[in-house]
Amino acid sequence: MNKFKLFMKKYGYYCMVGVLVIALGITIGIAAGTEDNTLNTNPADNPVISVTNPEVLTFTLPMENPSIIKDFSGEDIVFNSSVGWWETHEGMDLTSENSLVFAIADGEVLSVVDDQLEGTKIVIEHTNGLQSVYSSLDSTDIKVQVGDKVSMGDQLGVASTSASNESLTGAHLHFELIEDGTKIDPNNYLELEPK
Repeated sequence: MNKFKLFMKKYGYYCMVGVLVIALGITIGIAAGTEDNTLNTNPADNPVISVTNPEVLTFTLPMENPSIIKDFSGEDIVFNSSVGWWETHEGMDLTSENSLVFAIADGEVLSVVDDQLEGTKIVIEHTNGLQSVYSSLDSTDIKVQVGDKVSMGDQLGVASTSASNESLTGAHLHFELIEDGTKIDPNNYLELEPK
């Protein structure tokens, strides 16, 4: 027994390395033997995946010759004199001579609601994860309903004073854009300039 202990003490490290090398060789041999390295020349077994380009979305203004009363503020806080506090302004307030409000792009009407703070509001779903929101509309002059397909330039309604949270602004459209669930600056898509 002493000879075995002496042998293991002297050569045990080399024995273990040898066993590991043999085990590694066996593992690699088994793995290489199970791979199918043949080329499949049957087209039916290799389906072609069709990739389409995303639809390009074009825009028009939500009002004819609009003037910006209050622009999108992003993270900056601005004073809202109608409610008497500071807040972010997550849309833009627009007015025009005839107060008509139009769809900025093709889409589908997701909702038409009367909101106590925002007034009558229409939300339209467009492609590419974009939604447009039209608030402070005259509830008696809404031209669409939920589920309607709209085209760019279709009349949605008329701007009004229905938004109580912006009552001192007068008749206007509060317009918002939402991209993938986040409110974004409409100036990123529309060419509007303060007047």
